Amino acid sequence: MTATLSQQSPSSQGLGMLSCPPRYGENYGAGYIGFTYTNSNLISRGIAYFTRWTRMHDISVSHALLVTGENQCIEAHAQGGVKRTNLETYFEDEHCQIFFRKPKNLTPEIATRLVSSAEEHLGCGYDFALIAAQLEANSLAGHLLRRLFGRSFEEKVCQLKDHPERFICSELVAHCLDSQPEYHDKGVLTYSDCTIDPQELFEDDEIFTAWHKSNPTG
Repeated sequence: MTATLSQQSPSSQGLGMLSCPPRYGENYGAGYIGFTYTNSNLISRGIAYFTRWTRMHDISVSHALLVTGENQCIEAHAQGGVKRTNLETYFEDEHCQIFFRKPKNLTPEIATRLVSSAEEHLGCGYDFALIAAQLEANSLAGHLLRRLFGRSFEEKVCQLKDHPERFICSELVAHCLDSQPEYHDKGVLTYSDCTIDPQELFEDDEIFTAWHKSNPTG
């Protein structure tokens, strides 16, 4: 299953279903951020469950990646760390939904900088300790503590476990965006990159061009 998002304002009633096959240069391209959810994958479902607190609509996502070409992306993955991956891995998976969001005012020059930022970290390991810290911060107990103490609770939990040369998927994408002056400290990027989960990054309309309801094909 594949989904791409149109560039208009979101509906206050939530997101409806709209099939839209991926077309490079039309509804996704270099510099776009991809978000995936695989309903048949226990880990994907688990991440979506733990990050449900930041879900604002009826779309769940559990993974983030940076598009670098028509059939290529760079992602931080539990299997292999930061690496290049063929997008057809997601396009051809009938259980996978993939959504693309376009950073605001994206130009070829900004896209090149985003890709270069990701390439600097190719070969870095996956930060299993950080993903565990994020899950702890997003547990029921963690959510209650966040309500009591604010974002500072999650910041402390995640910064304690964050490794400077290892990444989780949303941290890598947030880092690449935050490294660009056009997006630095905008929206959710005002928080530490290590605390940002795929769902809250996906929901951010300060970083990305706004879109209206759309959903997966298949």
